[in-house]
Amino acid sequence: MTNGTNSYQVLSRGSEFQWLDGRDAQSDNVAAAKALSKAIKTTLGPKGLDKLLISSDGTIVVTNDGASIVDRMDISHPAARSIVEIAAQQNSQVGDGTTSALVLVGELLEEAESLLEMGLHETTIARGYTLAAERARETLRERAIPVDPDDRSRLRTVARTSVTGKWDRQASEFLAEKTVDAVQSIEQDGTVDLKRITRKAIPGRSYYDSAVVEGLVIDMESSSTTPVSPELGLPDVFESATVALVDDQLTIETATGQGAVTLESPADLRDLKAYEREVYEGYVDRITDAGADVLFCQQSIDDMIQYLLTKAGVLAVERTRRDELEKVGRATGANPVGPVDDLTAADTGLAQRVERRDLGPTEVAIVDGGTGGDQVSLLLRGGTQQVADETKRVVDGCFHVLARAIEDGVVVPGGGATEIHLARDLRKSASNVPGKKQLAVEAFADALEEIPRTLAASAGMSPIDVVVELRARHHDGDHATGLRLEEESGRIGDVVEGGILEPLAVTERAITSATEAANLLVRVDEVVAVSHEEDAGEHDHDHEHGPGGVVESTDGYPWAVGHSMGH
Repeated sequence: MTNGTNSYQVLSRGSEFQWLDGRDAQSDNVAAAKALSKAIKTTLGPKGLDKLLISSDGTIVVTNDGASIVDRMDISHPAARSIVEIAAQQNSQVGDGTTSALVLVGELLEEAESLLEMGLHETTIARGYTLAAERARETLRERAIPVDPDDRSRLRTVARTSVTGKWDRQASEFLAEKTVDAVQSIEQDGTVDLKRITRKAIPGRSYYDSAVVEGLVIDMESSSTTPVSPELGLPDVFESATVALVDDQLTIETATGQGAVTLESPADLRDLKAYEREVYEGYVDRITDAGADVLFCQQSIDDMIQYLLTKAGVLAVERTRRDELEKVGRATGANPVGPVDDLTAADTGLAQRVERRDLGPTEVAIVDGGTGGDQVSLLLRGGTQQVADETKRVVDGCFHVLARAIEDGVVVPGGGATEIHLARDLRKSASNVPGKKQLAVEAFADALEEIPRTLAASAGMSPIDVVVELRARHHDGDHATGLRLEEESGRIGDVVEGGILEPLAVTERAITSATEAANLLVRVDEVVAVSHEEDAGEHDHDHEHGPGGVVESTDGYPWAVGHSMGH
């Protein structure tokens, strides 16, 4: 485990064994956990480094997000995969802290290996870790700092902590401001429904051109939507627009199995065209009778219907994604109907404004429902599609962090200050833990200090000197002291004063996730390769198994491994 190549070999060792037991099994699992932790830990913090991910087809992604990295790694080692699945829960539940959880679980298992060599039993270690985690969560709540949803300054510090390290300080401040604007615009009574925020990554400009837009932004390129015949003079802006939604296609139905129409004379052709015209005009009449100015259709619209709708002054947008159709309905009050024949005026909604706008190579439709922040969009720009997509990924995590901070109403000091405080408290309380479990509690405290050690190392500081000074400062009562790495040269200082704050839920969940993963693996004393027949036989029991470890598509990347958990 002294170099990166060996680390990745350990992560893919799963198919090389048939049977491991005792210390061999434990050592193998710990080696896999340490390899995974080592591969991710250099991305931790504002000074963390990036990973260059290359797929089999040559697609390249540059990122320092722990969740994104492990989700794209091809991991076959069973222990490493189980850790990744638990870390995935961290990301799905709180949207951040995956890297911290992976670093912590690697350190907990390394500490456990030393305890096993000292003669502690596996269950003793697991119980000690559980006690330590419970104590840490209690202490964490005592350290909580209240957050008011209307306190923009405090929310900006939370957002900036989440995005710091991805860009320079000025860019981090800019994007933190935009995310706070978007979240506060939809916050209601301390609740944040992130479904009401649409994020669109559009290349062609600097990320300083990113903007918050009231309403729903529909990317016509990614949605395969097509505005109808703009050359005929339809306006780009519809004020007080009546909106209709059709969850069907606008075309002439054909008989099942009928592949062609046989025409025996010119009269037949005229009759067919007259029939089609009658059907098309019936569709258009139904739409205009409902009073629609703008029509969003979930499937395709025949060219003739498009022409007739445009001639009638109706903006028609076809192949609108189903999720966008639902959002338009929520923003405007429109009710999606199936067949257009079911459309009535009662099914339409009202948009304060519908606008078509060109954004570089992309055309979008902006639907402002005018319902007091019911739907808001954040347009994220970037010089290339990759930069725009990475900006969107970082902002998505920031949205989750802000939502948790607002809904929980509390944050904790970042920069390793909280971990140092928790470690100090655990060492003081360990003497009250009976038996050998207190050794596991002390080991848990040592593992927590890996977070500030890693932050210091990524900033080019001496990890040992940093931890020693942090311990001394906390011993003197300076419990807000941590690493202030947002500055050009990192230093030790008051992180609350420096605006380095994290939602309590992120740190709490990271501790819980790491403890669950460590306890899961430390109790394993045998690793057995089973055949498909044996594995199938296990499913005869009266319970269900989740699809954990199923290979699936993730964000369209061919090398991605999706880690699904049964619920």
